[in-house]
Amino acid sequence: MSIRLILVLFVLMFVNQCVGVSYGAFREGFRRDKFEAGIWRYATVLAGYAAIALTVYLARDTVEGIEYVSGLLLEPIARYFLKLVQKLKKIVEHAA
Repeated sequence: MSIRLILVLFVLMFVNQCVGVSYGAFREGFRRDKFEAGIWRYATVLAGYAAIALTVYLARDTVEGIEYVSGLLLEPIARYFLKLVQKLKKIVEHAA
């Protein structure tokens, strides 16, 4: 389950980065420093979650109840998804 959550998080971050870059390019021009900062932030977040997911995956047979740790990943991903949907809504409202 935790590996699937990491994939969902990756897709959400990719979509957010694409929307942010395209919106920023139309609004204020493409800024490479902001793009690189966003990529670095996403890479560190994904690396942290991937480390947790890998730990859960490798220890699932030896540590009882470690599967519940993957449930801890669900809440921040759900919050991030909600934040992304709100951003997309705001962009669509400004475009209309």
